Amino acid sequence: MLGVISKSLLFVSLTFLGHSFADVKGSSVDVNYSVYRRAQREFMKKNYTVALNNFEKFIQNNKSSKDIVTKKKIFWSVDLIMRTHLKVRQDPDGALKFLSNILNVVKFNEVEVDSIQEWISVIKDWKKLDKFSKKIKDKEVLYQLGDKYYQLAMEKISSPQDDTGNADFYIAASYLTNYVYNFDDSKNIGRALFMLGNIRFRSWTDYEYWSENFYLKEVIRRYPHSDLAKKAFVSLEKGTESSFSVLSGKKVPVEQLKILEVFKKLSDPEKSKTK
Repeated sequence: MLGVISKSLLFVSLTFLGHSFADVKGSSVDVNYSVYRRAQREFMKKNYTVALNNFEKFIQNNKSSKDIVTKKKIFWSVDLIMRTHLKVRQDPDGALKFLSNILNVVKFNEVEVDSIQEWISVIKDWKKLDKFSKKIKDKEVLYQLGDKYYQLAMEKISSPQDDTGNADFYIAASYLTNYVYNFDDSKNIGRALFMLGNIRFRSWTDYEYWSENFYLKEVIRRYPHSDLAKKAFVSLEKGTESSFSVLSGKKVPVEQLKILEVFKKLSDPEKSKTK
């Protein structure tokens, strides 16, 4: 059954990219940022070929930049290019070709190089499986592969902002998104939603385009006052707090705190006992 909720899951996961196109506060305005913004907009509209061309153009135009904000946007561009190759096109060969070329074009820092090398390693492993989510029709296989790569990623990370394990998260998300979209009434849908929400919280790098975490909220809505809802709220709260602090260095706005309070009450197992 392809429910309304499952359709909106994929819609929300893309539309959050377009909520804000403002420059990072204090950064210098460069004409090339318009290229970056266009790439984001085209990605949001699912015009992936145009988006990729603009992301690659932005990287090429700014490959020698020493500006901190621009260098971060370059890595964010790499991040979205990889998402497109792995999650949208499911093209590991295209991903490997891009990563091999980009290492010769841009001077990344040590942490970024480590992340890219990990992507390359995991993609090669993925190719060996020869089981991309579009080819898999068995819902149990989809779920098991999603869970497998999710667990691998969770074992590698040490903090929400650690890029280590991102490649495994991307692969897990590919299988889990297919599972959630096509098997909305399956027995493991709650945990699949939780894993997708946790992936989004832990692997999303461009905080300029942060938005509310639909997946974790959906877990709480569907399974109120459960242990799974409580776990989802913990990730939702951490994700909200870290996103605002990274974006602006400020505390979470009052409006967002009110929303969190609503979901906290829905997630609290003790509340169900007092009814």
